[in-house]
Amino acid sequence: MEMDNQILEQAKAYVQKKFANEKTGHDWYHIDRVYKMAVHLQSKEGGNLLLIKMAALFHDFTDTKLNSDPVQAEQVMEGWFRSHGLTEDEIQDISSIIENVSFSHGGSGQTKLSLESKIVQDADRLDAIGAIGIARCFTYGGAKGRYIYNLENMEGSSIQHFYDKLLLIKDKIQTDTARPIANKRHEALVGFLDSIENECNIQF
Repeated sequence: MEMDNQILEQAKAYVQKKFANEKTGHDWYHIDRVYKMAVHLQSKEGGNLLLIKMAALFHDFTDTKLNSDPVQAEQVMEGWFRSHGLTEDEIQDISSIIENVSFSHGGSGQTKLSLESKIVQDADRLDAIGAIGIARCFTYGGAKGRYIYNLENMEGSSIQHFYDKLLLIKDKIQTDTARPIANKRHEALVGFLDSIENECNIQF
């Protein structure tokens, strides 16, 4: 247990430094929120806590949106795990959880997810909706030069991202503990969209 705590503290410091300059909404504070939510979900749902914590901390490490060479990023990540005493089985399990976190990979329904994968996936998805999800959507859109709202061409705008992804998340949640949290956060998305539609389509 003491060894696990040491590795986790070292992992937190390493990941925090790695994402110190991240400005697309995938920063350390996002990772820390996912980590804390995953720990909360595990306390209700069960699962291997060490695997969940490590996967939550590293879940964006190999993300294709953040890496020009995700294969190399995965090699660096797994090398860090080995150098800090994780077993090959643990490394394989953590990598598998991370692979299934993303909306595109985890949403297909073709892979039977482990409980640990469901928990980390849910924790990450919860941070994409609600008030924080709205803030992150526009942070990412601004970093990528997207329009907020473009009546002539909504494709690629930040508002369109709500319809393409964010509004779908509620029905893709995997754990019983996360569902009521997702439902509440989904309501925040709907209310925001109602308001912005009124404000962007001014009629008197």
